[in-house]
Amino acid sequence: MRAGLLYSILIGSLSSLVWGYSDFVPLRERAQGHSLTGAIQTNDSVYSNPAGSTFGTTYSVDGTFAFPKSFSTSIVDTRTSSVGGGIGYFREQNPASSLTMQGLRLSLGSKVTENLGIALAGKAIWGGTNPNSSFKDVDAGALWNLGTLTAGIVLRNFFGGREEFSQKRELSVGARMGYSDTVYFSASAHSQLNRFAPYEYGFGAEYISPWYFSLMGGYRFQRQPSGKNPSYWSTGLSFLSPRLSVHYAVEFPQQPNEESSHLLGATMLF
Repeated sequence: MRAGLLYSILIGSLSSLVWGYSDFVPLRERAQGHSLTGAIQTNDSVYSNPAGSTFGTTYSVDGTFAFPKSFSTSIVDTRTSSVGGGIGYFREQNPASSLTMQGLRLSLGSKVTENLGIALAGKAIWGGTNPNSSFKDVDAGALWNLGTLTAGIVLRNFFGGREEFSQKRELSVGARMGYSDTVYFSASAHSQLNRFAPYEYGFGAEYISPWYFSLMGGYRFQRQPSGKNPSYWSTGLSFLSPRLSVHYAVEFPQQPNEESSHLLGATMLF
């Protein structure tokens, strides 16, 4: 396994080599099979589709601990002005070594029509096998809100990424459909622009109860050139309140040589 892929192999982190996906994956998206490219989001939008927060009015702080030694945090403000944004920091450590990858993300976006929001997210990543190595790039996202149906698209690493960090220019597309503000189904596909055929598909579902909790589940699978095509089931639980919400997610690999990943997080609304 190439050392340059370290950023992707942290099994206790929010992204991993088994994801194939070269970028950071937040908790609620992890619980729903990496399928929320086309979903309205709050703090997760900093790492997922930066346009996901353009249809909300919130000020929130989020933190996630990914066992055993990785964590992320973010702040989102879409309430102060018509141009909202967020900032996030993550730190991932390989459980098998002392090597650490860190990153910062800054997103800005706004609605351009009643049904369309667009956003940009700049990012800087450093660490890994070379502590003095780093790179910077930009993601661009759009989200269409049609009420019960939302759809999104994200272009990642507009300037090409960097192979050393397993960051490549990629395209993600997805949609989410809801029923009675209670049950939601989502799907996404992720591809590299030099090979437009998707290398990963994700599907998710969420039930939001009127009793202040939500249940999440997901499934994702890959199409790898090697023909191994790994797949993963995931699930999650959130306890919701107007001020503080607590989230838990776990992912179960279907390969015998991989371990389950556990994540615990909280979101504070102001």
